[in-house]
Amino acid sequence: MKVKHSKYKNTGILFELLTRQITSETIKGETPKAINVLKKFFNKNTQLLKEYQIYSTLLSKKYKDSNKATILLETCLEAHKEVNKSILRREKFNLVKEIKKLYNAEDFFNAKIDNYKILASTYVLLENQANPIALTNSKVTVVEYITGAALPNKPKTEMVMEEYEKFDKSTRLLTYKILLEKFNEKYTDLSDNQKVLLKEYVYNVSNSPKLKAFINEEITTVKSELAHISAKVSDPVVKIKINEVTNLIKPLCKKSSVHDDNIINLLNYYELVNELTSIHG
Repeated sequence: MKVKHSKYKNTGILFELLTRQITSETIKGETPKAINVLKKFFNKNTQLLKEYQIYSTLLSKKYKDSNKATILLETCLEAHKEVNKSILRREKFNLVKEIKKLYNAEDFFNAKIDNYKILASTYVLLENQANPIALTNSKVTVVEYITGAALPNKPKTEMVMEEYEKFDKSTRLLTYKILLEKFNEKYTDLSDNQKVLLKEYVYNVSNSPKLKAFINEEITTVKSELAHISAKVSDPVVKIKINEVTNLIKPLCKKSSVHDDNIINLLNYYELVNELTSIHG
């Protein structure tokens, strides 16, 4: 039997998405709604917390020795047998129901998760309903993660954001305040739309579909502005170049994630529009 992984049923992912939501809302200066959700569903009296502690142990504990890593995994799987599965299913159902009340489900669950593979593998092992090959592959993935044998070489930006998300609320707010002041000092020459774009990028720490939607809306606006400018240009060579650039600007597709290059490109598009506007009105 093959277990189909589901973010809606993966306790580790649910917890991860909620904590990211808290970070995102805090950065925006909003009162994090997800805090009450965490307190309600992940407290000492819930089966969700018991299961999450197993995810957390496998994510945080490190051994260089694969034998020790295997023992840790087996111990965690044994501990999971003590979790009341019936109550756990009910708690997960109610948790997802609560999330859907507070947030747009598509935006919430489509957020990028860097440690998705290890969380998904843990889910498969805890469910223990997959075929032998799938279970073996999942065990290998988890053991390699614990020993560091398959740790990805993450970009420094991702590592910084992961550390940032571990800060308590007051530290995050102070850090953000300092960053914002430095940002305003360094980039005083940026246009308003460039500043808005960068702030949106910072706000959406989880790389949510909301950020992608914002970028695509801005791309549509840029293309429209370029078309408007092109109509005013009398020089045929310049007009051709503007039209060529316009045709090259494409929105992000549904399956793609937002990367630094997308932000840089849009910043350059803004700059182009601003320069052409200053010349051609």
